[in-house]
Amino acid sequence: GHAGQSALPESRILYPRRREKCLQFFYRLNGSPQDKLVIWVKKDDGTGNRRMEKLHTITDGEHHWKLASIPFGVQNKFRYGFQGIRGDPAKSAGGIAIDDTSLTETNCPTKIWHIRNFTSLFDSTLKGDYIISPVFYSSEGYAFALQLYPHGRISSPYMN
Repeated sequence: GHAGQSALPESRILYPRRREKCLQFFYRLNGSPQDKLVIWVKKDDGTGNRRMEKLHTITDGEHHWKLASIPFGVQNKFRYGFQGIRGDPAKSAGGIAIDDTSLTETNCPTKIWHIRNFTSLFDSTLKGDYIISPVFYSSEGYAFALQLYPHGRISSPYMN
């Protein structure tokens, strides 16, 4: 395709019960550094009037899978869509990929601990070994970190 070309797949029509929404999905941009992924919501006010609203634009080209959490609020029926916009085709070795999309009627998580190459971590640790998360802060200002035991604690009765 040519620079600036786009595609916009949309969800089916959804009928909300609660106002708050969280759209989560994994994405990977491994094409041109100018590629864009734009997330839209198409609102319907019940009278036939439809309005498109941009929720978020993603432009990173880090070439690995990432998790996006897009919060938004809507009370009337709606659709959401992903618009992929092609950057410079001469500098592209791939494209835009989206996977494991979910929409919940809850607030989005505020903190995510992304562990890269978990298979390697799993292969290089033993039962009782652990890793520690970055420090997170609660909305009340408390600092905390998590410990992850890939194979379980030494005292765990479970094997493998």
